[in-house]
Amino acid sequence: MGVSPIPRKRMHWLVSFFVSFASAVIASMGIGGGAVLLLFLTVFSDTPLATAQGMNLLFFLPVGMTALLFHKKSGLLQVKKGMSCGLWGLPGVFLGVWISSQLESSLLSRSFAVFLFCLGLKTLFSKKTKPSPEKE
Repeated sequence: MGVSPIPRKRMHWLVSFFVSFASAVIASMGIGGGAVLLLFLTVFSDTPLATAQGMNLLFFLPVGMTALLFHKKSGLLQVKKGMSCGLWGLPGVFLGVWISSQLESSLLSRSFAVFLFCLGLKTLFSKKTKPSPEKE
């Protein structure tokens, strides 16, 4: 009597679950969980980039809210700076949506890959300094 292998669909579901969970944990710490999820969806699950980005945004809502609650409880929340970023970020969102709708999917994918690569290099080679907590 041998052990039957795990069916392919169930294995894909398990891998997707663990990648999603790891992505959520990493994202709640603010260190790029969305990038992990996007790479998994586009490279390993053959999800189109626009769909993967939409899924990533939906995925971020509960993760972001959880992180927000923990940061508030820890006294790390800077409300004024957050409001400023949100107000200036809204026009950027609409501009980004418009630009991405004008580009071909392959160009958008390559541009995003270059962006992630540059972001990775910046993170890798940036000097690590201790942030000074600012109380409001």
